[in-house]
Amino acid sequence: MTLYTYPKLTNAATDTELIRLWISQKAKTTQKTYITISRQFLAFAGKELREIMLEDILLWLESFQLRQASQNTINNKLGAIKSLFSFGVKTGYLLANPVSMVKTLKPKDALNERILLDEEVKKLINAAFTQRDRLILILLYILGLRISELVGLNWSDFQPTDDAIAVTIFGKGHKTRTLLITRTLWSELKQLPRSDKTEAVFLSRFGNRLDRHAIHRLIKKAVEKAGINPHTSAHWLRHAHACHSLNNGAGIDLLMKSLGHSSLAVTSRYLHVQPSECTSKFIDLD
Repeated sequence: MTLYTYPKLTNAATDTELIRLWISQKAKTTQKTYITISRQFLAFAGKELREIMLEDILLWLESFQLRQASQNTINNKLGAIKSLFSFGVKTGYLLANPVSMVKTLKPKDALNERILLDEEVKKLINAAFTQRDRLILILLYILGLRISELVGLNWSDFQPTDDAIAVTIFGKGHKTRTLLITRTLWSELKQLPRSDKTEAVFLSRFGNRLDRHAIHRLIKKAVEKAGINPHTSAHWLRHAHACHSLNNGAGIDLLMKSLGHSSLAVTSRYLHVQPSECTSKFIDLD
């Protein structure tokens, strides 16, 4: 276990106060997830953060493996606890970080199994039950949005330019980026009903902002109707956007900016999903 000597930078006197401070600068969806994970972890350990040892963390992770949780699920939970302990040490609340001794699992990269074909995307969009749902699917695909970015769209985020409509996207880590849609699509969006309650573009039947759970439900219904892979989700449309745009000639740098990725390494995964060149082409067994 590595010991640190960071100066005390917080007045937090309890784990609850530290956790509240830790999540205060996170996105709202991240806050909910991190609160749940941290509470589950502390309940499992039955100790305060300062008393946690390496063995406690390993036992916690083992409990998920026994339940056959996916590697991604385990990594997400471990990532949250790593972030919490790192924050605790840097603020001087904790003296040591036992989680730093635990390595993140390296799951199989099954990205190629989550890429929809052009025809499947069209089937999905055509299977939408309402015009609102259809436009949701279109935006998720043509802009490669995360579901939280789509849910957060407001009418004020759309601004006309010379030949298109600029859309300001408020993405992960409070980063913003600007994307473009056609005037034709904008004309369709403007036909959607509006509400005095909210500036949200996509509304529930009660006039409130549509939430991510409603998006998941409408996609599931469209997927069933379209008869495509039942595991298809909103994020699959983001993957499809990335692969299809690269296949059609988009540059990797432009794709990185459009998707709001923090590094080119993340975006480069899509280069290997549908490779067009391989040395196996030069091997002949005949």
